[in-house]
Amino acid sequence: MNRLLLDQFFEQNNSNGYELYNEAGLQHELAIYLRNALPDHCVRLEYPITRVFRPLQPFRKKEMDIYITDHEGRKYLIELKVPRENCGAPKEMFHAIEDIKFTEELRSSGFTSCYCILITERSSFWLAPQADSGIYFRFNGEEVNISSIEKTDLPDFLMKKGAISLNQTYIETWKPFQDAHNVQWKYYIMEV
Repeated sequence: MNRLLLDQFFEQNNSNGYELYNEAGLQHELAIYLRNALPDHCVRLEYPITRVFRPLQPFRKKEMDIYITDHEGRKYLIELKVPRENCGAPKEMFHAIEDIKFTEELRSSGFTSCYCILITERSSFWLAPQADSGIYFRFNGEEVNISSIEKTDLPDFLMKKGAISLNQTYIETWKPFQDAHNVQWKYYIMEV
C-alpha cells in the first residue's frame, strides 16, 4: 500500500463519470479499488480501534475509516472527509485536523503508513478572502498548511473542543477534481 495508489484512484476517476456524493460513497469506491489493486491485503471499513489495540490506548477516535493489513502484518490507515456545500466549514476543518492527530497517534503506535484525504466542493475551504489567521488560514489558498491549533484559532462555537497539538506541520497542494455532474471539487492527500 502506498501513496501512488491513492493518487491513481483520483486521477483515474477525475472527469470520467465518477459520481461523488458523500463520504460513505467515496469510502466504498476507494475500498473496492484498493481490494482490486491489493488482492493480498485485507481492506476493512469503519474498523474499531479495540480490535487492533488491547488494552485500548487513548486515541482521538474509536474507528478507522479504511484499515488495511498485509500478509506481513503491516498496518495502514486512510481517514476520509467529504465536506459538502451545506456543511459548516470551520467544524469540518477542525475534524480534518483531528484526523491528522489520530493518524499521528496510530503512526507512533506501529502503523506503517497513514493518510488523510479531504475532498470538498465548498470553495470556502480554499478561497476564503479574509482568511489571514485562525482555522481558515490553514486551508486557504493553493496549499493546505496544517499545524497545531490553539483555542484562540477557533471560532467561539468550537473553543470547547480545545486545542490540537500536532507533531509537525503538514503541507499539501489542493488538486482539482471534476465529478460526473461537472461539479468542481478540490482535494488533498496527506501522508502522515
